[in-house]
Amino acid sequence: MSAPPTQLPSSPKHVVYWHETEHVTPEPPLRQDAECDVCIIGGGYTGLWTALFLQEAEPALDIRIVEAEHSGHGASGRADGFVTPTVGKDIRALVKEFGTRRTLEASQAVGRSILEIGRFTRRNKIDAEYEANDYLMVATDPGQLKRLCEDRELAAEIAGRAQPEILTAAQAREFIGSPAILGALRTGGAQVNPFKLARGLARVAKERGITIHDGTPALRVEPGVRPTVVTPGGRITADKVVVAANARQFTFRQFRGRTVPVWSYAMVSDPLTDAQLGRIDWAGREGLVEAKTMLTCARFTADNRLLWAGGTPLYFYGRDMSEHRMYEPRVYRELLREFHRFFPMWHDVAFRYAYGGVIDMTRDYAPHFGSLPGGNILYGYGFCGNGIAATHTGGKVLRDLVLGKDTDWTRLLYVDDARRGQRTYPPEPLLYAGARATTRLLQWKESRA
Repeated sequence: MSAPPTQLPSSPKHVVYWHETEHVTPEPPLRQDAECDVCIIGGGYTGLWTALFLQEAEPALDIRIVEAEHSGHGASGRADGFVTPTVGKDIRALVKEFGTRRTLEASQAVGRSILEIGRFTRRNKIDAEYEANDYLMVATDPGQLKRLCEDRELAAEIAGRAQPEILTAAQAREFIGSPAILGALRTGGAQVNPFKLARGLARVAKERGITIHDGTPALRVEPGVRPTVVTPGGRITADKVVVAANARQFTFRQFRGRTVPVWSYAMVSDPLTDAQLGRIDWAGREGLVEAKTMLTCARFTADNRLLWAGGTPLYFYGRDMSEHRMYEPRVYRELLREFHRFFPMWHDVAFRYAYGGVIDMTRDYAPHFGSLPGGNILYGYGFCGNGIAATHTGGKVLRDLVLGKDTDWTRLLYVDDARRGQRTYPPEPLLYAGARATTRLLQWKESRA
C-alpha cells in the first residue's frame, strides 16, 4: 500500500513561524509632537540599516523611527531567510539598460552585504542563526536546465570570468538528494532567522541612541522646508524624512502607483526526526531554489524544521493586505503537491505552520532609491522578496543620500535619476486584471519551457 501524501495538520497554525522564536517587548508609541534631524518611516530592515549607518557616520544626529507594529512584524520578519546576491528579478533587463559594468557593481555591492551582515551579527551578539552555507539553484525539467545554462553564461559575461559548471543530476543529489533534481548551480549565500535579525537590529539601534516608536503608523508625509510625518499620537518634523515602508509604500500619496503588495506563502514543519533526516542526503543544509519565475524553495531552520515556500504569488483586488489572506487553502494545496514531487520519501512530514506575507513589487522587478523634488523626502523600496542583503546595501545608499554625499553607493544603478524612469501601475480595476493576466502568462511560458 502506497504511503499517504504529505498534508497539513487538521488545524495548522496560520501564524508566522519566525514570530514564535523570540519574545517581543514593543517600544513606546509616539504620544506628542517632536522634532529631529531624520525621521524614518518603517522599522524593517531598510529603515533599521539606514538608521544604523547614519548614526555610525554622524553620531550627533537625532534619528527617530516610526513603525506601525514592531520591527520584524512585516516583510522583514516574514521572509524565508535566504540571504542572496540578488540585484533584481530580471537581471537581463538591468544589463540591457545599464550595461555589464554597472550591473556588476550592484551585484558585488549586494554580495559584500551577505558577508557584512554575518560580521555585524557576530560583532553585536545578535543570535540571528546566520549560516553561510550557500544555496542550490535547481532544475527539474529541460526548460529549467536551459535557464540555468543561460544564467551561468550571463554571470560569466557580467563578471568577465568563467563560472562554476552546472552540476549533473548525480552531483546535485549528493548535496540535496531529491529525485526531482536534474541539475543545479551552486550559488554563494547564507540563511538567517529573519525575525531574530530584525529584532537584533532594533536592539542595537536602541542601544546606540536611535529612538524607535512602535505602534506608531505614519498616516501621511506633509512636504515643506522641513517635512512632517503625521501619526495618530503626534507629528514629527524633521530635516529629512525617509519613507521605507516596503509593501505599504503605496499607502503614501507620493508613491501610490509605484508598488503593489503581492502575497507569498510558506509552510514550516515540525522538527524532523533523525529517522526522517536520514532518508535524504542534505548534510550541508544548503538552501534550495527552483529555477523558474514562480519558484519554490526550501531550507532547514536551526531546530531542523523544514521550510517550504513559494508557488504562485497572489494579488488581491484593491491591494488587499488583510491578515485573513494568510488562509488560502489553494496555495497550500499547490505547495504540498510540489513538496511531494521533490521529496516523496518525506510523506510523513507534518507541516505545522502555514502563513503568508506581502512583498513590494515594482514594474521593473528591482529596488528604487532616491528623493522627491526638494530633496528632503527620500525613499527606498521595491525589493520584490529578495531584500535581506539588498536592504543592507540600500541602507548605505540612503545614508549617503540623506547626508548629500556623492559616493559609489549613490551611483549604483538602484538610484533613480533622469535616465532611470519609474514605470507606475494603473488604478483598479485595470491593476487587478493586469495582475491576473501576468500570472497566467508566466504560468503558460513556464509550462512550455
